[in-house]
Amino acid sequence: MPVSSRAGQRSRVIVGSVAVALATICLVAGRANGLQGYYGTKIADLTELHHGVSGSVYAVDARTLFLKNFNYDGEGPAAYFYVGNTRAPSNKGAHRLRDERGRTGVLRKYRNEDITLSLPEGKTLRDIRWFSVWCDDFSVNFGDVQIRNELDFPRPTKIAGLSGVHDVASDNIVIVDAQTLLIPNFSYDGEAPDAKFWVGRGPTPTSQGIRIPDENGKETPLRRYDKKTIVLTLPGDLTVFDIGHFGVWCEAFTVDFGHVRIPDQINVPPSLKMLGISPQRSRVYSDQQTNYQNW
Repeated sequence: MPVSSRAGQRSRVIVGSVAVALATICLVAGRANGLQGYYGTKIADLTELHHGVSGSVYAVDARTLFLKNFNYDGEGPAAYFYVGNTRAPSNKGAHRLRDERGRTGVLRKYRNEDITLSLPEGKTLRDIRWFSVWCDDFSVNFGDVQIRNELDFPRPTKIAGLSGVHDVASDNIVIVDAQTLLIPNFSYDGEAPDAKFWVGRGPTPTSQGIRIPDENGKETPLRRYDKKTIVLTLPGDLTVFDIGHFGVWCEAFTVDFGHVRIPDQINVPPSLKMLGISPQRSRVYSDQQTNYQNW
């Protein structure tokens, strides 16, 4: 390659990198939703009946509840988290939940804590009518929320697949949660000099978008892919609520290799990061990372 061509390409890469950095700052600064404040669909605030029980309950997905600013004084003799399908909380036909650490013991004291709970295996929010902090010894409800039948809980959303130049293709993409994309059977010939996974505002890619790390967390030019299923995570505080498209973009030559639209209104689960959860210790993580093929 002539020296002038190499210099021109380097110049384009430098200019492109600066543009991407500025676009990232603007995109994050202008977020309408972002990481803070989105925990899924709010069900209700807990009724404050006994032992200082209070907090807000959210549906993260079909099998997961998130308790925001949960309080309980820990003084009940045998209090547990329960769900059931009777008209009101009771010990008839109810199911005891493990706590946020997966333990089955009596509840400890909580003070303005954010915790995540999983429903029993085989149960979803369609199967239950209430959630309660319940005392087994005295059959007393310390606080509860009612779960309405028409609750529209978040769920992974399937959108179109990629199709474009340089053999870019995939099956329908799944938006797993607000920061996670599943790309089934992704292909790309690897022949372009500077292809990256790319997102941005608006329906189509531009040089004002930002690059997304690959499935290994790297931002280097994409290698060749042959029908490989990959999972991508949006960086930092960026969420799918902030972007209008996802695709493969040649950063050096500002060429769109193929993209898909991100719907304006989607009801997907919050990411584990948004819930303040470490995947390494989360039971929710395994729930969200299984059965992709069913989405």
